[in-house]
Amino acid sequence: MKRLGKVLHLSKQDDLIIRGETKKFSGSMKEMPRIHSFVLDKSIKRIGKVTGVFGPVDWPYYIVKPNKGIAGSELQKMVNERVYVQ
Repeated sequence: MKRLGKVLHLSKQDDLIIRGETKKFSGSMKEMPRIHSFVLDKSIKRIGKVTGVFGPVDWPYYIVKPNKGIAGSELQKMVNERVYVQ
């Protein structure tokens, strides 16, 4: 389990926007989380999957599509929380 980053906010489509951890780019894409990787919260509960990556390579942003069973109010509580990738 690796730290993915910190939840910045919810998009209008109820996707989580996450700011990735600061990391110097080594030239290898193997260090980047793959699309459709599971995203976990601090209690190791699956909250969704990575559906997109954008922004600078040194400090990317991730789009996470939440699982269907998670309510919007629960997603709102995740803002400013750290999340992890499996």
